[in-house]
Amino acid sequence: MVLLVMAIAATLAAPAFARLVDDKPLEPADQVLGLLHDARKVAIDDHAIVTLRLDPKTLNYQLDTATASGSGTMTTGTLDLGLAATIASDQPRLQYVFQPTGAAFADTVVVRSGAVPLIVRVDPWSGVARADSR
Repeated sequence: MVLLVMAIAATLAAPAFARLVDDKPLEPADQVLGLLHDARKVAIDDHAIVTLRLDPKTLNYQLDTATASGSGTMTTGTLDLGLAATIASDQPRLQYVFQPTGAAFADTVVVRSGAVPLIVRVDPWSGVARADSR
């Protein structure tokens, strides 16, 4: 009976222990990817045109929406990339426009932190953002 209880407990605890290894701190590129993901989700869920503007120097951003019933600013904020991370871009202001279908018109940006800079790109057809080292 004791072995049965221990086996059940081990079965229930194994996924939690596996997630401990996967739980790592967010990388600076993950912050940018999360913001892009959220903007795309709002565009699809609200059937809206969503425009995200990001200042690469100050890391301030603004998310605007436009629907059939009107337009306006949804949220503003500042990305917290940590002390060692920066966003590199030739543009004074980055702009990402997500359509209700999820498709996007988007700038490409380099997030520098650590040894390998990551390039954040948005697929124009699907609107899905990815970060890679090349």
